[in-house]
Amino acid sequence: MRLSEYRSLLQSNHFNGSALIKVSAITIVALSFMLTSCTYLKYSSIQAEYTRLQNADPSQVNLKHMLGQEVFFVLGKPVGIPVSYLDLPMAIAAYSSEFKENERVDTMFFKKAGTHYGLNLPGGVYTLLVYADINNDQMFHKSEVVGKRDLVLNTTNFPEKIAKNIDLDLGRGSLVVWAENISMPDVVKTKKSLFYPEGTIRRLEDPIFDERISTMGMYDPASFMKYAPTMFYALEEDVAHKIPVVFVHGIGGSSRSFRRIIERMDGDRYRPWFFYYPSGGDLDQLASFFYSLFLSGDVIPLGEMPVIVVAHSMGGLVVREALNRYQGKAGENKVKLFVSIATPFGGHPAATSGEEHGLIVLPAWKDLNPNNRFVKELYRKPLPSFINHQLFYAYRNSSTLKLSENSDGVVPLFSQLHPEAQRQSRDQFGYNSSHVDIVEDVTMIDHLLESMAAVENIFPDSHMKILVDGGFDVELGDDYSPLSQYLVAYAGRYIVLLVNGIIEPINPQQEHFIHVVQGKISATRDVERDFIQFMGEYSALVERAIKGQTNKLSTPLVQ
Repeated sequence: MRLSEYRSLLQSNHFNGSALIKVSAITIVALSFMLTSCTYLKYSSIQAEYTRLQNADPSQVNLKHMLGQEVFFVLGKPVGIPVSYLDLPMAIAAYSSEFKENERVDTMFFKKAGTHYGLNLPGGVYTLLVYADINNDQMFHKSEVVGKRDLVLNTTNFPEKIAKNIDLDLGRGSLVVWAENISMPDVVKTKKSLFYPEGTIRRLEDPIFDERISTMGMYDPASFMKYAPTMFYALEEDVAHKIPVVFVHGIGGSSRSFRRIIERMDGDRYRPWFFYYPSGGDLDQLASFFYSLFLSGDVIPLGEMPVIVVAHSMGGLVVREALNRYQGKAGENKVKLFVSIATPFGGHPAATSGEEHGLIVLPAWKDLNPNNRFVKELYRKPLPSFINHQLFYAYRNSSTLKLSENSDGVVPLFSQLHPEAQRQSRDQFGYNSSHVDIVEDVTMIDHLLESMAAVENIFPDSHMKILVDGGFDVELGDDYSPLSQYLVAYAGRYIVLLVNGIIEPINPQQEHFIHVVQGKISATRDVERDFIQFMGEYSALVERAIKGQTNKLSTPLVQ
């Protein structure tokens, strides 16, 4: 079952060398973004080496690591997958002959067919190949190519530098003579998912969220993308009755920044999702990707389920620009609550100096420049009426070297309280915290949770109580699909009560499922046939569930 079908069932689915650099500008920029001069100089050296290599021996692989180059995000999935390939390890590789004949520029490996893939590629002409390890020898051979597609990446075809829906039709394995044989990498074991791409369910302690990786995302986005190609992460398997809360970190940050908030959240009502992105990148491009992933409804269809977004620092700019991408079309996911925390809505004055005098200039710094287009056009569209923007700002500056008395030690207060951002927000709240500490501020977290509680779930409280209690703890045979086994374990009781009229359906999709199980409509999907089988095979268990809920409803409340 596709994710959209599953959702339909349960919802509606410190350097002092002034001779080399202008110390005041660079020191301010470094302090502004909590970076050490050693890190800055290290990546300045790395970028210089990329430039040297490109001049001496040009390649697309090298080019995509160079800051300031046009690099495209390519998204899609394999389609038309033969049954025999469903459980095979697969790889998608992008080849270019721009500089070298059939140069492999990027590769993504995954173990579950049907999942979305992501590639990071500089502009040019490409051939995308899909491999399947048909002979199970831990190698992807040139004779095991099962899909092929040509792709031209330029800003004429993809003006936002996002190539979406680049799906690849799969067929029988064939030989592509010029292709490489690719070794299967050693992959860190991660929790498997029925719904998410391989490797996206992680713990916050996972090394992928370490500072060395998040810092890499600032200075070398292409290397970062090797670790986090999908930019989407979750802590648990998908559960359709919980409201998704999307956390978006700031420049140099990671998903781990929100640990204290997540520890306080009600795990029965909310599911944390993370937009873990290369924070030195082009903010327009990242915002477009955020819209495509979380808001468009094309990748993650949520139906009427509301979305909450919590963004810290520069992450708030990415989200605010993504909200400009709303098109008002049916099927878009709706952000009902957007909480920005210490966001530089007016840009950052230090970014101007950094752009003019830096050894390296991050695309994000250009966008943070108050004089550049990104900030000037950020408020070109009002927020949709359904969005409640809560603007949280910080004002404690304990720095020894103060950028301004009126700042949180990083972002000036006048930028956090940009007049247009204030006007478009419903409320503004200040906290006596620094820029970094505010995400752990108890008062702020209490207020955030209070705001989240005001977002109404599409499931009534009576339904939520049943779903929280869980499904049936039974071990089903292999004649049940993995999805059906998961559904019975997660929401079996709920569905039993639904199809037996104990609780009322909340949408047409649930009504359709009820009619199928009751025999009024023919079953067309595996999950429908499996649940009919379950109802007959475990009739005693089903009857106990019905009787238990009926007794609960008939028991009078004790005064």
